Amino acid sequence: MNNKTNNNALSLNLLKELTQLSGVSGNESQIRKFMEKELGKISDQQLRDHLGSIAFEFKGQRSNPKILVIGHLDEIGFMVHSISKNGLINFTSLGGWDPRTLMSSPVEIINQEGEKVIGLIGSVPVHHLKDTTGKLSLDEMYIDIGAENDEEVQNLFKIRKGNFIVPVSHFAHIEKKNCLISKAFDDRVGIAVTIEVGKYFHNVQHPNTIYCAGSVQEEVGTRGAMTIVNLIKPDLAIVLEGAPGDDFPRNSEEMQAKKNGGVQLRMIDPTMIANPNFINFAIEIAEKSKIPYQIAVRKSGGTDAGKIHISHLGVPTIVLAAPVRYAHSHNGMLSWYDYQAVYQLTISLLEKLDNKVFQKILD
Repeated sequence: MNNKTNNNALSLNLLKELTQLSGVSGNESQIRKFMEKELGKISDQQLRDHLGSIAFEFKGQRSNPKILVIGHLDEIGFMVHSISKNGLINFTSLGGWDPRTLMSSPVEIINQEGEKVIGLIGSVPVHHLKDTTGKLSLDEMYIDIGAENDEEVQNLFKIRKGNFIVPVSHFAHIEKKNCLISKAFDDRVGIAVTIEVGKYFHNVQHPNTIYCAGSVQEEVGTRGAMTIVNLIKPDLAIVLEGAPGDDFPRNSEEMQAKKNGGVQLRMIDPTMIANPNFINFAIEIAEKSKIPYQIAVRKSGGTDAGKIHISHLGVPTIVLAAPVRYAHSHNGMLSWYDYQAVYQLTISLLEKLDNKVFQKILD
């Protein structure tokens, strides 16, 4: 991999800090404040919409094209739905969960005073089931915080309906393979790279104006993307993601998001067809710079790009992603090699996206 953008300077601790913060859909303030701490003092301007999305402007040699580099602030989580008389807490999901991953998983409920109350996701124990082959749904699960009744939940633990619930995970680095394990790689990968991009272009000239942004509520309908794009009105957009890995056993189709395969360039998903000229330009840059990449044609899923590319007169948009094994669960696995590839391709594109290239993309 070409090291001209100093991949060795990328901060593993930055990604660790981000993944361990709480930021489920609708409650992303901790992640937004982290971005403010990292980019607020070095950016030329800070913008924020009324939904909670945020962007940081980095002026270059030209005011145009305006390029939006965006990850989403939120992670999947839960919300308190109701409290049973026996003190068990019923919950609803914020984002898409695979129920198979949830049993016995620890979570933290953020109560009315901002405190985190630890609990376990449970259901009827297998020892008490006559039929152990059935699949559990979220409606058949609950969160146990050790309370004896609903009064304790409300008065002792200060928990009520509508409180946010966050997965509990621990960050681990498998150094022999340079792999990382944690929650929320979707999309703290995108936020971390966005922060690194802002830090890089704070000191490096570029032929455009860059907006490094974080959107809210992506996991529940790409809502923040709609508001922040209306605020910035970009000419081009690069969406940064942690994409579900497909290098699992017995996958009969071609692997398009495998660990150590490099940055994923998404051609299509049900929400967007990527601008072919923009994709071809990105592939050309990747090959010239010897940045490993893999191409994805997705039959399901979607990203903020779905809303961004149809805003205003239309915004040519591409999605760059790092594959994440076991995405949308308490713990995912990420290759640091793939993370670096996402960063380097983003930097290389931004160094070359001037008005001349923009007009070619529009042709």
